[in-house]
Amino acid sequence: MAVAQEVSLLAALRARTAAQHAALDDAFRGALTRDRYVAFLQASLAVLARLEPALATWLPAAVTPSRVERLRADLAALGAAPGADAGNVAVPATRAASLGAAYVVEGSTLGGLMLAERFERALGIGLEATTYLRLRGRDTARHWRGFLAELATAAASDAAEACAAAAATFDAYAAAMRAHGALA
Repeated sequence: MAVAQEVSLLAALRARTAAQHAALDDAFRGALTRDRYVAFLQASLAVLARLEPALATWLPAAVTPSRVERLRADLAALGAAPGADAGNVAVPATRAASLGAAYVVEGSTLGGLMLAERFERALGIGLEATTYLRLRGRDTARHWRGFLAELATAAASDAAEACAAAAATFDAYAAAMRAHGALA
């Protein structure tokens, strides 16, 4: 039964956020510039500075290592300021909502490795400025499987709240990316 629950919640999360995910991915097509990369890091920091403490309460494995610390380090390596806070982030107040938000945050680590290579190549920057995108490196897939196992522990009644939180998290990222000028 645990596997069926994992698949059904994962499928529900994917279905609910597919359009948002595609739109955000599409917005990162095109030229990669240093300014866009800094804006991307600043926008990510603005969202994660609000989300990470809440996720730590419900899903401690989702915030280790700290994305906020990595983002600050990457910005410092680039000589850039942290940027403005994102006030429109829906902070999860339940485990179900945390699972939805973490679905977006954890899922971003999968694409982060590809983005790191693209930014490094396009900008000629080193690994010291892509530690956020390379958060777990070779352990990324293993950690994702661990998160899927965590999803499997959710009650079927958590699906609607988890899906709403995932959608809100994608919205927060999109808004922050727009506000910081990271999108094409």
